[in-house]
Amino acid sequence: MVVNSYDKLSHMITYSKANLSEIVVSYVKSKILTGELKSGDRLVETDMSEELQISRAPIREALRELHMRGILSFSPKKGSQILEMSYEDIAEVFSIRIPLEMQILTIIFEKSMLQEQDLDYLETLNDDMIKPDHDGTIEDREKTFVLNTNDLAFHEFFWKKSGSFRRAEILENQYFQLLIAMNKDISTLGSQKEKYDEHKAIIEACRTGSLEKTLSAFQAHMDSYLKVITKL
Repeated sequence: MVVNSYDKLSHMITYSKANLSEIVVSYVKSKILTGELKSGDRLVETDMSEELQISRAPIREALRELHMRGILSFSPKKGSQILEMSYEDIAEVFSIRIPLEMQILTIIFEKSMLQEQDLDYLETLNDDMIKPDHDGTIEDREKTFVLNTNDLAFHEFFWKKSGSFRRAEILENQYFQLLIAMNKDISTLGSQKEKYDEHKAIIEACRTGSLEKTLSAFQAHMDSYLKVITKL
């Protein structure tokens, strides 16, 4: 069960277990997952140094890594900022993501890699995603974080299960690119219930053992995003 997950993540910084630049990367990603960072937002090194209580050297290293991943851009006038994406950029990312993720599903089915416990795990992730929808005490930032972290974990399961690590790396970077664009209008993410139903359809299709049904359910999931990106 996911409870107060954003608060937990905020206190997960453990200097003995991760180098400082990795902490900064996780910090930026968590801000994207909560919807706090969106396209065009500036990242100020001094502010991050003060908030994280670390020097600026690892922050610069982390910003370089995020730039290489296509999550940040840099200009002499504006410094580091979250990548700004046009409608055409977003559409292009979807045009790359969808075939790659379909390839991953095809690999998984052709090699019969899914076990019953895998599908039970996906059901648990899906159940966790919808729980905050029934809790009036959870603030919107927390709900957004739970929605996005469980959505990422759901898709990431398939990426890693396939063993196609190059595809997985590309898809993770593209996931965050899409998320920072959609954070401009959180409604484009859809509700917990909508995403729950779409993920449920994918799980049920997987249980049938039919690749065709699974690809169809996945395409329907992506179509729900494609219908709303014109708002961005």
